[in-house]
Amino acid sequence: MEDWIKKSPVWSSVIVAVLINFLLILFQMPKMVIGNLDFLVGLFLIVLGSVFIVGSGHLFTGWRFHIRKKNDLEAENDPKHPKAKDVGSIKNQPIKVSKYARYCLGVGGFLIVLGVVLTSLPK
Repeated sequence: MEDWIKKSPVWSSVIVAVLINFLLILFQMPKMVIGNLDFLVGLFLIVLGSVFIVGSGHLFTGWRFHIRKKNDLEAENDPKHPKAKDVGSIKNQPIKVSKYARYCLGVGGFLIVLGVVLTSLPK
């Protein structure tokens, strides 16, 4: 049973979140507050996971920032801008979901569901 927990950090984080929620309920913290906190942390993790996905998607490839004008001798040593075809081939690569994004999306989704369930429970 411990092998699948060691291989997947999402499951171990889910178990830790459930244990923390259980302890907070034992210490008489209102379920509405616990549910709201779970929902907010879940939303944060979903946004963080989407940032990881967008960050690995070459969003800023080909952008040019205008800096002060340089004379010919200074501009000669600057790197050349990539061609549009090169930028397009980089931007058209498939979306890559890293292990950090997968972790944030998995735990965040679970916490959102747990927050909704805890919020909807009667006092």
